[in-house]
Amino acid sequence: LFLSRGSDVTLKNKEGETPLQCSSLNSQVWVALQMNKTLRESSTEKPVQIEKVVSRDIARGYERIPIPCINSVDSEPCPSNYKYVSQNCVTSPMDIDRNITHLQYCVCIDDCSSSNCMCGQLSMRCWYDKDGRLLPEFNMAEPPLIFECNHACSCWRTCRNRVVQNGLRTRLQLYRTQKMGWGVRTMQDIPLGTFVCEYVGELISDSEADVREEDSYLFDLDNKDGEVYCIDARFYGNISRFINHLCEPNLIPVRVFMSHQDLRFPRIAFFSTRHIEAGEEIGFDYGDRFWDIKGKFFSCQCGSPKCKHSSSALAQRQASTSSQDTQENGLPDTSSATAAGPF
Repeated sequence: LFLSRGSDVTLKNKEGETPLQCSSLNSQVWVALQMNKTLRESSTEKPVQIEKVVSRDIARGYERIPIPCINSVDSEPCPSNYKYVSQNCVTSPMDIDRNITHLQYCVCIDDCSSSNCMCGQLSMRCWYDKDGRLLPEFNMAEPPLIFECNHACSCWRTCRNRVVQNGLRTRLQLYRTQKMGWGVRTMQDIPLGTFVCEYVGELISDSEADVREEDSYLFDLDNKDGEVYCIDARFYGNISRFINHLCEPNLIPVRVFMSHQDLRFPRIAFFSTRHIEAGEEIGFDYGDRFWDIKGKFFSCQCGSPKCKHSSSALAQRQASTSSQDTQENGLPDTSSATAAGPF
């Protein structure tokens, strides 16, 4: 029983004897202890950690699919320092234009796949194929805005131009990583161009964001005109608040409009940039602005050969910046000079 629970057979009693030395030679106990000792000594790898299910569904049934939480690394329990919400929320008045008479809408009687669909025209075209995935022509580098059909449209709720509004449909898992705290991985293969999940949290103004102490969960909505807004997933959020930065991301954020068309408040939808294998961690690029600030306190642990924000990469960048500042100030650059030895 003790061996099955990982007891250490090398521990000694007050007389300095191990369990093996205390047992009768060639007895069943001696054989079991000897085998355990041999296996431990011959193993060069760390003991296999047992996966612990610390929550069967962190969403508490608010998503279409349960999201379990797994920990096989340490004793950290399921995160509970936030409230799981499946849709963006507000804690102070937010003047979002939800007037149905202000919506542009389509009058389609088909599946909204034709070029006549007004919502598709707002997006330049309908960017979804019949399976709800982004078309090959979609610009992953500079994603256009997507306007899905809305409740003012004449089309059916099942039309082609409704994907993000259908919610989470990919089986995801919150898990404890070796180096990056909590992370998110997929439990099924995800084809290229698939909607994976939405970045959900508390809608706040940029001025409110400036006075908040914790800014690691902020997602800028990139409003070009007037007041700037953000999504803060620190206190209210969904599974996406746990998605880590990857220097070689397999997700991109796309700005999508559904129930309203107020350009100040897009929804942020994550789509896959390539085929993602089951069991793979999902992640997106937090951006250089994030690392310009946070790189002073920690470095990226994504492990990619192309990592742009590792400790060595950050040191090189800081050295380069320091060198540029020195040259701009008209001082000699001695950053690469070597000291002469006393020959």
